[in-house]
Amino acid sequence: MKTIVVAAALVIAGAVLAHLHVVAQTYYPTVRVLAPEGVTYIAVQDATQERQACGAANRRFIVPLKELCKRCEIVWARCERVVTGNEESALLQGGPSESHVLVAPGFRLAISGPEQAAKMSCDYLVRDLAKRGVRTAACIYPKAAASTL
Repeated sequence: MKTIVVAAALVIAGAVLAHLHVVAQTYYPTVRVLAPEGVTYIAVQDATQERQACGAANRRFIVPLKELCKRCEIVWARCERVVTGNEESALLQGGPSESHVLVAPGFRLAISGPEQAAKMSCDYLVRDLAKRGVRTAACIYPKAAASTL
């Protein structure tokens, strides 16, 4: 009987620890979008503590995007525990990027493709966010583009 009680206690303790481990995970909502003009967007949103919250954050990002850009293709929407792509890692760490980067509260957006189209898109999105009350959004231009401005 004592062995059964000890085994049950160990199973319960293991289940509690497993649950605490899963709850303590961090997820990064990430989305990649291809626009018709050859412009690609990669968004990395602020980390969430639950996978369901991550999925919800991706949906909140995608739904208005689909309304604004009917011809845009959602390449993928993921909940990453570890951000591994070069562009995604640069966005997360705030490091240099070869893309135009839109920085706004809650997310960073890499915009790549034809230089002029990417720059115009970044500038347009900053203006649009400002109209919506987000006054702290800004574009960071790639080094090569910044030197030619």
